[in-house]
Amino acid sequence: MLQQAPESFTKQIKALFEKRDWPAAQSLLQDNLKHGWTGLYGLLAMTYMHQADRTAQDCLQALEWLERGVLACEPDSLAMLGRVLLSGELGQQDFARGLALLGQAAELGVLMAVLTLLQIHEHGVEEQLAPDAALAQRYLEQAADLGDPASAYRLAVLLEQGGQAPERAFRYYDKAAQGGMEQAMHNVGVCYLHGKGVAQNLRLAHAYFTEAAKLASPLSVISLALLHLDANLGMQDRGVALGWVCVYQALFPHTEVPDQLMALLAEASNEEHARARALAQHFLRTQLLKSPQGTVH
Repeated sequence: MLQQAPESFTKQIKALFEKRDWPAAQSLLQDNLKHGWTGLYGLLAMTYMHQADRTAQDCLQALEWLERGVLACEPDSLAMLGRVLLSGELGQQDFARGLALLGQAAELGVLMAVLTLLQIHEHGVEEQLAPDAALAQRYLEQAADLGDPASAYRLAVLLEQGGQAPERAFRYYDKAAQGGMEQAMHNVGVCYLHGKGVAQNLRLAHAYFTEAAKLASPLSVISLALLHLDANLGMQDRGVALGWVCVYQALFPHTEVPDQLMALLAEASNEEHARARALAQHFLRTQLLKSPQGTVH
């Protein structure tokens, strides 16, 4: 079993990488190769790949460390060497071997490899590989299961459009929401509101719309206004609804609001307008773009 480097060492290396102090990083990494910690060969390769004025010798050194990482079965080295052999960015190109290395890394759950294979099989590579929708779908699902929010969202949209797996669509929307995607949070709210793929739960619908609204989701801001205007949902509060309309107008001043909310604006008293503006100002000042990432179960 591959042994992870201790946290103290990882912090040291991270600090050196942030300072771009490549000689110090190389020295520290080489001094610790004897411990057999996984990932060190790939990190050494990166110290050469990230040189500001990378030379041909730097490229050869990077390739050498990546090859040693592959021999040591480092998952990240498999993925990195696969990518650079596909692109030829380090001076050597071998499409077939690069593709094989990426496949091995994907089997080990390296997200970078899975995303690269998704792109390759989705679009194909001129004179090398034709697009393959089935393989692209497989890697999309794997990327989503590995926690990539964008892939989870794409997969959820595809499943929802297919109309045959609402529970799976909800699950992947929720995965994307856990990654902080505003549109995914909104869609999870819609699922809870209408009971699509999950039991209807108005409290959670409201909570997800609120989280998405904190990330400036126009659809969620409007949804919150409509939720508080609908007498059938048990959340009716004209003042709060009007407050969300004011938030919407502040964030999107050149976009029209639905007729139902325009009517609310026209009917509201001066007192209601004053309260709504205060609610909107408080939200914009204290909540906007301050949402914690993740779900609100």
